[in-house]
Amino acid sequence: MPFGVNIPQVVWLLACLLAAWPLSGQDEAPATPENKAFSAITQLMAKTKQGKANPTEEDFNTRREAGIEMANKAKSFLKLYPASKKAEDAQALLNIGLYEAALAGDSAASDELQRSAAEALKDPKTPEMLKLHIFAINHIAHWAMKNNKRSVDQGSADFQKAYADALFAAADVLSNKDAIFKMLLLQAKSGHELTSAEKRSVAERVVKHPSASAAIKTEAEKILAGEQSYAVGKPLDISFTAVDGSKVDLKKMKGKVVLVDFWATWCGPCVAEVPALKKAYETYHAKGFEIVGISLDENKEDLLGFMKKKGMPWPQYFDGKHWNNEISFRFGINSVPTQWLVDKKGLLRQTNARFNLEALVKELLKEESAFSSP
Repeated sequence: MPFGVNIPQVVWLLACLLAAWPLSGQDEAPATPENKAFSAITQLMAKTKQGKANPTEEDFNTRREAGIEMANKAKSFLKLYPASKKAEDAQALLNIGLYEAALAGDSAASDELQRSAAEALKDPKTPEMLKLHIFAINHIAHWAMKNNKRSVDQGSADFQKAYADALFAAADVLSNKDAIFKMLLLQAKSGHELTSAEKRSVAERVVKHPSASAAIKTEAEKILAGEQSYAVGKPLDISFTAVDGSKVDLKKMKGKVVLVDFWATWCGPCVAEVPALKKAYETYHAKGFEIVGISLDENKEDLLGFMKKKGMPWPQYFDGKHWNNEISFRFGINSVPTQWLVDKKGLLRQTNARFNLEALVKELLKEESAFSSP
């Protein structure tokens, strides 16, 4: 699950929905009253995890108080800045505050979370992702309380099953069914916390679900058939029209070493990687090194503005679908940043190039070019 993401933009996987709603526009935000008010909400999130995996009763008190304070500050923010671009984020943080307080033992917060979920589902003005967010965390909160869990381990097998159940339940009542089923299939493709049997079980449930479209069922059947969309040592098939209008096709980039960077502007660790990527690009581009970005952003203007500000000259794929990004979903990418390296023959050589990028690029550049796959 993508625990590497900070608090940026809309997340599609429930672990992120619980850990932190992805917040937009965090990069060097000016210290306006609005931004200060919003920051006051997010700063409380650390307190809702007080004690981490082994919380004491005092830690639970801190969590409960922090969750309620988060919710109250979010309510205040929404009253003061109803037209803010961060309004949806604030609403999500309000829900997270109630969720954390409920788990820590506040029954009133639990009741309010349930009411909020019911109201959101009925309100046609509520964005679909926000509906999914509150439906899911309400479902998980009640699962946790029913099983006497005051602290949730998002990497546990029990949680993963509850997560899948929450999404299947959401698919029964929400309209964006294909997006929800894609989340489940992403879990079936690459959910590291699940066993092979559990992944198959998720895919089988999707195939049998009456609300799943033909295209979704076909994708689930591929998983059940064991079809792989990529393999180290094999050609990597990626082609698209970039946001700048240029055509990108890895098949036509043989003779080059190519980094495929799955990332997003809302991902803190991704943003932190940009200086290292620029350094590698500037050092080795003239020697045959290229970068291809696969952006999981939702807002194209945010992406373009960030690229311009940071001086990122390499091409970017964008379709505005977040974790359901057509390319990242095809390869089962469920964590960003993820960095792959393709050699001069067009073969995928590394799926974890992030922590040793320059050395890996240097080695691949030394290899002889070959313009046809073996």
